[in-house]
Amino acid sequence: MPMLYLTEQGAVLGREGDRLVVRKGEEVLLSVPAFKVEGVWVFGGVQLTTPAIGLLLAQGIEVCFFTVEGRLKGRLTPILSRNALLRLRQFERYTNEGFRREIAARIVAAKLENARRLLLRYARAYPGPGWEKPLQAMERRIAQVQEAPDLETLRGIEGSGTAAYFEAFREMVRGELRFEGRHRRPPRDPVNAMLSLGYALLTGEMIGKIAACGLDPYIGFYHEVRHGRPALALDLVEEFRHAVVDRLVLSLVNRRAFRAEDFEEREEDGAVLLRPEALRRYLTAYEAFMRRSPGEGASSWRERLDEQVRRMARAVWSGSLYTPFRMEA
Repeated sequence: MPMLYLTEQGAVLGREGDRLVVRKGEEVLLSVPAFKVEGVWVFGGVQLTTPAIGLLLAQGIEVCFFTVEGRLKGRLTPILSRNALLRLRQFERYTNEGFRREIAARIVAAKLENARRLLLRYARAYPGPGWEKPLQAMERRIAQVQEAPDLETLRGIEGSGTAAYFEAFREMVRGELRFEGRHRRPPRDPVNAMLSLGYALLTGEMIGKIAACGLDPYIGFYHEVRHGRPALALDLVEEFRHAVVDRLVLSLVNRRAFRAEDFEEREEDGAVLLRPEALRRYLTAYEAFMRRSPGEGASSWRERLDEQVRRMARAVWSGSLYTPFRMEA
């Protein structure tokens, strides 16, 4: 089922029977049966009526609230999974340093391997000597992962490998939009704006899937636990950053689906953001990508995310090894 993205500022999501209805003033912008919606993502100043909230909760539909530029603010979620025993087991595993290191090492190795495979695809498509150095750097980091004695060392390896990857990412951006390096808070150019928004959307999806499975999205094994940080969601997103968001953004940029005039710079902090119409096109492209099959038997990327959450739940429950997602070569 698709997500319902609400980006029209000043719109109101209400309920008519079992349908969700979006209005702005007297105009009906959308009317859809609730059972056809997987989740509702609200951007900026969009209101929800109390009857609509009641219908969403009754149908088990999660709502994620984002700022207008795409930063995740919070969630409205149905009652937490009743699987308290799984959460207790998760807390036990969190205190087991050996378990945490093993899970983290597998996640970091998969993330770096996925980045390397994406680089290799572009190196084959656009041969040249510029790919050799970053590919060698990434291969060294991947080889170092299993020898890392602790989480801090793993984070250093992952950071170094990611830096090498984004150095090469500049060569992968081949459209008219330029990319000079990864800048997150705030994004300083259009490519960073699209990357940051994609990572936020993916994290929002992962939080909901983890909570629905019965795990606590805030107790992770690779990312440290901090107030307000969805550490386990961020752990699982690592496997999909390059496979989903980077591929989507590179496709949009290199096909020139977005141009400089689709973005604007915010005066107070210099953040570069998608204009409203461009945001809608980006969300449409993201939704289409997430509904595509990643192969390996999954009918969509969302189904693949579900499978990874179930794998993590099995690893937490039994103490068995976790198998991260890896892109096809």
